Amino acid sequence: MKILDLLRAKSKSICESSRSQALSELATVFPSNEWGIETDFNYYTDDNAKNLWNNELRKGVKRKLEAEGWDKEKYEAWLGEVHFTNINPYRKSLFERYRSNAGWRVVIMSIPRANVIVIGIASHYQNAQNHNRLGEVSNLIFDIAREALEESGQEMYGRKISSSDWDQNGLILSPIRFIDDISIDEVAPDGLNLKDVRTTTLKKILASFISIQVIPSAITDAEFLAELSKLAQFSKYLAEHVYPFSGLEEFETLRALALQDMASAGARLQLRKKSSTRSIVRVYYGPPGTGKTLTAVREAVKLIEAGFDDKGDVTSSFSRFNEHREQCAFVTFHPSLQYEDLVESIRPTVEVPSETEEDGGPGERLAPSGSSSNGHLSYRIHEGVLLRMIRRALKSPGKEFVLVIDEINRGDLSRILGPLISTLETDKRVGAEFPIGFELQYPRSAELESRLFMPSNLHLIGTMNSSDRNIALVDHALRRRFDFIEVPPEPNVLNFTKDNPSIDCARLLTCINSRIEHLIDADHCIGHGYFVGCDTNVQVVERMVKKIIPLLREYFYGNEGLMLLVLGVAPNLSHRIFSLPEKDGEFKKLFSVDQDVAASLGYRAHSTPRNLRLDARFWNASRLVPGPDDENYAVACVRQIYGAAHSSEFSSENLSASSINEAFNPV
Repeated sequence: MKILDLLRAKSKSICESSRSQALSELATVFPSNEWGIETDFNYYTDDNAKNLWNNELRKGVKRKLEAEGWDKEKYEAWLGEVHFTNINPYRKSLFERYRSNAGWRVVIMSIPRANVIVIGIASHYQNAQNHNRLGEVSNLIFDIAREALEESGQEMYGRKISSSDWDQNGLILSPIRFIDDISIDEVAPDGLNLKDVRTTTLKKILASFISIQVIPSAITDAEFLAELSKLAQFSKYLAEHVYPFSGLEEFETLRALALQDMASAGARLQLRKKSSTRSIVRVYYGPPGTGKTLTAVREAVKLIEAGFDDKGDVTSSFSRFNEHREQCAFVTFHPSLQYEDLVESIRPTVEVPSETEEDGGPGERLAPSGSSSNGHLSYRIHEGVLLRMIRRALKSPGKEFVLVIDEINRGDLSRILGPLISTLETDKRVGAEFPIGFELQYPRSAELESRLFMPSNLHLIGTMNSSDRNIALVDHALRRRFDFIEVPPEPNVLNFTKDNPSIDCARLLTCINSRIEHLIDADHCIGHGYFVGCDTNVQVVERMVKKIIPLLREYFYGNEGLMLLVLGVAPNLSHRIFSLPEKDGEFKKLFSVDQDVAASLGYRAHSTPRNLRLDARFWNASRLVPGPDDENYAVACVRQIYGAAHSSEFSSENLSASSINEAFNPV
């Protein structure tokens, strides 16, 4: 078969003599009414051989050859005359007039000296283009074709090109371990690399391969024709059904954009198709201590790893979250946070000679505007965490990305998100029904487009403390863009302490929350997190002193008598958390007259709240190791909170509001 003879030929004369008959054989697979065929036979020049010998050939291999008496001329003779053979069938429907520097085409190529024959589809290259960048763009276009074929139930032809193909031996199926009769095993265990025999031109041609298939050297004529027929059908389907292969202008526009800005090219692709990903924009809200942050982090990991299950191990969720640092990010909102911090801004920086610059984040350097004796003042474009996550998501549409926003209601969302507010909704994302882009204030200089779209694979999960009544989530227009999911207290996750007598933490929390809900509302209840990990009675008492009681003081500031109701403290009970002040004689001790006499002078009785002091038997902070002076007494005080309804001394008279107020607010 002349086509295989042509591809294997190392001499110029055989290539030229086989050309006509080989092209006739190809016409049976690529008929002339649909296909045109262009050829490019590239032969080694003296400059090619000189560059390969002096620069490209690996030093170990070169020293081995030189030790055997080889020089540039002998290496050139071993290379042969044919550098590569390149045959390009192209769809006539795409080209009014064929141009080698535009569009895409089928490629049938051989590199005879490396015993390599490859077929596939490729775009084109220019001398100024970076081959690594060109390879990335080729891989992007490969993904487009593969996804379209999978949606139609077909298989992608070939594989992606990689740097190992043009620099190492990724295309060499049978390692070349001898140069003539000289073994190179000692200096090149993997055999000859393609880099040892190819020029820069061939490297860029290989980088332009969108899809490549390596043909084994032992292939038969019939098998090769069948492989070419499969490639022809694959290419025809792309040209008729798949964007951007179906139009020369569309293909060139997308390819040029991708060479300049991969993220913008990815966004343009997603705008053309409907995304199956439904973005999550969610806020977990609830009282303090219910595990809202843990829930948000766990859900973020589940979005990245669909099968993730922490099995009750809280630390595993945070560990996995931190491991996915490229796909997960965490930020806490606060009142001073603004758009310039989260999205983009211009920030000054000082360049100090001979010192490494500490960069606060990725950004583009701007021109210097001044100098000092210590360095040069310049400015850079700072990209905040949200913009960085948007770019990552646009660049990798097949992955999921999550930004967790803790305390989302503590920041001014309108000021922080700015123009991104309109893009939060799932139907306004790229690939959704009504995509809306936002204009960057400071686009990168390399970007062809300043407009970015919020990707569908970027999810926002927030947390909000429902007890913060002085902090609102801005307005209803913004609130409707989030899904709100309540995270209530879960007493059932708590257990008895291990001491005897034990404290029932679940009943304790349930009782306290029932009273808080009656006196204030459910948003101010206490989360189960306050008692998680309490295995001993002393630990429960310590949590009460350091966590629960300070919180209740805040809730009932100015009316601490209600806090006593919540904690079941009454004057006539034998076990009391607080030392209640005595009423009798207090006024006369202060003023040396009876209250009746003071009334005749115009005094009017009023209530004066006083700071409640913890009973030392319940908790003594002045001890060397703070704790209760009487542990049994402290445990009885706690058990009395939820068991008071069954206590004979906890009667309606003892716990009347008047008795508590009189004891707490003496006059």
